[in-house]
Amino acid sequence: MLGFSTFRPKVISKFKSRYSGDIEVRQGWGYKYVATGNLTQSGGIVADVWRPILKKVSPFEAKWLILGLGAGTVAKLIPQPARITGVEIDPVMISIGSQYFDLDKIPNLKIVRRDAMNYIPKTQEIFDFVLVDLYLGDKCPEFLYTPRFLNKLSKVGKIVIFNHLFYDDVKRHKAEELVNKLKAIFPDIHLHRVLTNLMIICS
Repeated sequence: MLGFSTFRPKVISKFKSRYSGDIEVRQGWGYKYVATGNLTQSGGIVADVWRPILKKVSPFEAKWLILGLGAGTVAKLIPQPARITGVEIDPVMISIGSQYFDLDKIPNLKIVRRDAMNYIPKTQEIFDFVLVDLYLGDKCPEFLYTPRFLNKLSKVGKIVIFNHLFYDDVKRHKAEELVNKLKAIFPDIHLHRVLTNLMIICS
């Protein structure tokens, strides 16, 4: 007989980050993932959230910007050839990505270690797609909801896709707040529920 502990993910490594707090790399059934508390930050379910959305929109040879690169799960889903810029504030997460998830082997990926709040207002580049996956723990930073940041995003990306948690009243309220602000900026918005997440596609 197998005990319940047999089915629990195995903790491979533990890290501490000034941005993300306690981080664990865990081994599940056939996959590795990065967790902060009970929330998966990279690997595992993150791919399940983004994969169906990217299948709807992904052309080849596009120019991509990822805000919240993490360990590189979303970057791996982007079809090649592509040019990808990944912005990530947490050097610990970048190190984990290279050590456990082959982040440094993703073709045509430029990693920018910077806060997205500072990167977006200063960039002069235009991208075909901007993927916004900004989470520290289970919360998005407050600057994400500001009209100034959202307006600049609309000029940086031809299509901007947001991932927002949607599993309790607080997160649903914040997601609805974001959608209402986006409607004032983007002419076309599509919403998709994927697991416990709301994916917001803006163009």
